[in-house]
Amino acid sequence: MQDDVHDTLATYTDQYEIVRELHRVRPHVTYEVRFRGERAVCKLATHPEAELGREAAAMRYVAEATSVPVPELLAVGDDHVVARWLDAVPDESPARDEARIRALGRGLATLHAETSEIGWTGLVRPASAVDDPTEPPIETEPCWSDTLLALLDDRRRFLDGVGYGELAREVVDWVRANRELFDGAGDAVLCHGNYFGEHVALGSDAERVHVTAVIDFEHAIAAPAEWDYLRTVLPVFGPGADHDVPERVFREAYESVRPLPTGFDRRREALVLCLTLCYLRSLHLQRGDRDPAHAVARRSRRLAASVRERLAALRDQKHRRTDA
Repeated sequence: MQDDVHDTLATYTDQYEIVRELHRVRPHVTYEVRFRGERAVCKLATHPEAELGREAAAMRYVAEATSVPVPELLAVGDDHVVARWLDAVPDESPARDEARIRALGRGLATLHAETSEIGWTGLVRPASAVDDPTEPPIETEPCWSDTLLALLDDRRRFLDGVGYGELAREVVDWVRANRELFDGAGDAVLCHGNYFGEHVALGSDAERVHVTAVIDFEHAIAAPAEWDYLRTVLPVFGPGADHDVPERVFREAYESVRPLPTGFDRRREALVLCLTLCYLRSLHLQRGDRDPAHAVARRSRRLAASVRERLAALRDQKHRRTDA
């Protein structure tokens, strides 16, 4: 991989230096580098599932179309991104308190409010296919259920290779049979997909805590805001949370900027089902090359059991409504 990072940077300049490896979690590795005399971060693909061209397109659009602070891109390719270093970005997930939780809520809602003109759902196109960075780099899908099904079917293809393909098919089939539940979720916005932890830098002034930088748009997608809301609150407020702030605080802060779509609470469990399936795929992709196989298998069984339980509960709810 050292050869890869040298080859990548040498494509642009002979004025570079590899300082240190920062983070290695499949499908990426990141390095601190010196690039044309500047401190920078180089992110490289290490697996075919990486989509750095799409991440770069999302970052460019956010930089051009919103007030959300993101790193300046210095070099972009389908398998690499070089961005100017931001001192504000934390090395690890910071401790959370109520003020920081509220800042996260307002920050996520601001990203959504300032990208609400997108007008359609879809996956992000790679930067190489985008001519105008001020235009939404989004592949057009007829409706949210189409985008969601495309996303879940991609997860199903990956899970086929690790023994959970049939479970993924059950979820995809259920979503396809219940399209109308998802398609009433309101306008599409740019969803970050990982708006928590070390991906969001926070600072403070005399008034309050605020967002100073947002990085890692690798899971960006155009979708109803509730998708991104849940992708944030599930890890931030789920088991193992490092704080005792209730989700209510985050939601209040979010809705002080932008209300969640009508009917969100009715759709919540169905969306959590879809997200849990996505997390099952991420577990195998991200943990598969660094954790013992038995540990990955144990976590996989727990996640798969959660998917089955949620799917059974949703089916039961629908049967009860039908019988009534």
